[in-house]
Amino acid sequence: MTALRVLETNLLFASDLIVWLDGTSATDPAQMQRINSTVSVLFDNTRPADLRWRHGEGKTALWRRASARIVPGEAGDADRQALPEIPYTLSGSVSDNPGKYNPRRFEILAGNAQGHSLVMYPTPSGTAIGRGGALRGNLRFAADSAPAVWAILTLTVDLGVAGSLLFRAQADRHGDFVLPMQRLPPLPQGVVNYAATLSVRALADAAADTPLDPADLTDMQLGRLNAAGFAAAIDLTVLPGQYALIRSQGRDHVAVQPI
Repeated sequence: MTALRVLETNLLFASDLIVWLDGTSATDPAQMQRINSTVSVLFDNTRPADLRWRHGEGKTALWRRASARIVPGEAGDADRQALPEIPYTLSGSVSDNPGKYNPRRFEILAGNAQGHSLVMYPTPSGTAIGRGGALRGNLRFAADSAPAVWAILTLTVDLGVAGSLLFRAQADRHGDFVLPMQRLPPLPQGVVNYAATLSVRALADAAADTPLDPADLTDMQLGRLNAAGFAAAIDLTVLPGQYALIRSQGRDHVAVQPI
């Protein structure tokens, strides 16, 4: 049998990896699931000129052409070690191809295969509603009834002696939201509902045609559901399995205003 002679080895080193996570799947990003679709990313022109990328389901791999090298013969262990890379700022906007997730802006310091986890949130039509149920509605600013686009809602459910659970969702370009409670357990015996509070982060000048980075949102007040006035966190009750429409008192939407 003739031995295979390796004339040269082409080495290509990973620069970094972005993992796109479903923000409704868990509270802690370390426990969130990857989104189940391939993304499209529009990188800003400030990216390195030699940057290359490939998108997979729930992930984006990055590499630099300048780091590739050709080694005569078969590469040894030392040849396979990537050289230190000068970190670079990478920013842009991301959306998923099927349109099940809201688009978003992002900015990371990439390089040296550090790895980055960035959260995306499903659109109302892309939200999976399990046995825990969900809340739905529409967010609008009290001053002019403009939709509170891209706002992030946080629901804190009091489980009594078992502690509390957090659930999050994002309004879409129309201010519509579906907030799933997939991990909400059945009611304990003798308990008729769970007490909860709802809060929101938004931007008054956000535009429906311009995705934003959720980190840029600021705390808002919400119109109470069963009383007049606004609060930073409004009280409500939730039931496992219920798909409930919520509205501020006297309105056909949930009212939002800056603090």
